[in-house]
Amino acid sequence: MFIRIAGAQLNQVIGDFPGNRDRILDAMAWAQEQEADVLALPELAITGYPPEDLLLRDSFIKANLAVLQELAAAAGPMLTVVGFVDRTDPVATSTLEDSAVRSIANAAALLYDGEVRGIYHKVHLPNFGVFDEERYFVPGVDPNLVWDVGDASLGVSVCEDIWVEDGPPLLQAKAGAQILININASPYHFDKHRERLELLQSHVAAAGIPLVYVNQVGGQDELVFDGGSMILDSTGAIVYQARQFEEDRFWADAEVGVHTLAGLPGAPEHVLRTSPPAPRPGSDPRLDEDAEIYAALVLGLRDYVQKNEFPGVVIGLSGGIDSALTAAVAVDALGGDRVWGVSMPSPYSSEGSIEDSRELARRLGCRFDVLPIDDVFQSYLDSLAESFAGTPPGVAEENLQARIRGALLMALSNKFGPMVLTTGNKSEVAVGYATLYG
Repeated sequence: MFIRIAGAQLNQVIGDFPGNRDRILDAMAWAQEQEADVLALPELAITGYPPEDLLLRDSFIKANLAVLQELAAAAGPMLTVVGFVDRTDPVATSTLEDSAVRSIANAAALLYDGEVRGIYHKVHLPNFGVFDEERYFVPGVDPNLVWDVGDASLGVSVCEDIWVEDGPPLLQAKAGAQILININASPYHFDKHRERLELLQSHVAAAGIPLVYVNQVGGQDELVFDGGSMILDSTGAIVYQARQFEEDRFWADAEVGVHTLAGLPGAPEHVLRTSPPAPRPGSDPRLDEDAEIYAALVLGLRDYVQKNEFPGVVIGLSGGIDSALTAAVAVDALGGDRVWGVSMPSPYSSEGSIEDSRELARRLGCRFDVLPIDDVFQSYLDSLAESFAGTPPGVAEENLQARIRGALLMALSNKFGPMVLTTGNKSEVAVGYATLYG
C-alpha cells in the first residue's frame, strides 16, 4: 500500500493574509492535481514567520483563524497540514488592540474534505538566538498525537520539536505513526543543510519510518529561510531534495503496511493506492558552500526590497571589489533596471576607479552616474580651515569624503526612493572599520 505525500516550500509575507492564503490555495490545487494523499506546508504558513509582536494583536489572530476556515472549506479529499496560530483558550480575547493575551499556540492544522480534522500544538518553543517564541506562545501538551489517512498513520510536529532528543516525532513513532511530518520555518546559516540532514537521519534511524521535512523559504527582515525540504525513506536515504533558496513543490510515494490502530482522528475514510509507486520527479542537488552563501545574499536582499516595496537600490561604486560584489548581488536579486550605481570621485580618485565602475555598470546592465565631490569637499575644508590650521591632513579629511558620499546617496534615496546598500565587508564590520555617517 502506498501513500503519496506532497510538500510545498512557500515564500510567505508576514501579515499578508490574502496573499498567503492564495499561495496556499494554489499549492493545494497543485497537490490535488498530483493526486497526493497528503500535502505538508511550512510552519505558520498562514501568518508568515516570524510574526513577533503582531501576535499581541487580537485582530491579527482573528484574521489568521478566518483564513484557516477558508482553507478548510476549500480542502478536498486530501489531508493538508498547514501552520497557523491557534487559540488555547477559545473565549480569551484582548480588550485593547495591543494587549498581550498569552493564550495562543504555534500550531499545525489538518484539513480534510471541508473540515479541520485535527490540530497539533508545538511542544518545544525555541527561546534563543533569533527565536523568542516563549514570549508569545503556550507550549503544546500532547506530543504523541497520531492521525490516520486511510490505512496509514501520521505523526505531525513543528520545527523545534524535531531538534529535541526523544521529542514528539519519536513519541509519535512509538504511538504507531508510520510516517513523520515536520513543518518548519528554519533560518539559514552556514552549513545548516548538513546539520539538518544529520538530525533528520538520526530520527529516522531511531524511529525506523520515513520522514517528511518541509521548510519555509524567503527573506524576512534579517532572517533568510533556505527551503531545502527533504523526504527521507525508512533507511535515512534522501528520496527527494527540494531546491534551496527558491520556492519549490515536490511529491513522493511511500510504502506503508496495513495499520490496525483504530479510533485515530484524521481522514480514516481515505483510500490509499495499491499500485506500485509512480516515478518520482527529479531532485535538486545541494548547492556548494560558496553558492549557498551567494544565494542567501541574493534572496535576502530581493525579499527585503520587494516585501518593503522599495523601487530598487542605489550603490556607491568605487571601482573596488567590495562595491563590485555588492552590485552583482543586487543585479542578480533585482535585475539591472532596479540598480543604480553612482561613482563619487574625490580629488584623490584615479581615473581608473571611475572607468572600472563605469565598465562594471555596463556589464551588469544597471544605471551609472558620476557625482564628483571635489567642490563639496573643498567647501568643507574651507569651513574648517581655521579650526584645522597647523595640522597635517589625515583621517579626519579622509572621513569627510566618506560622509559626503553617504549624504549624496541618502539624498538620492530620499528623493527617488531606492534603498541605499552599504559596501562594507564582514572583516571591516567585525573590527568596526567604518566611517560613522559615511
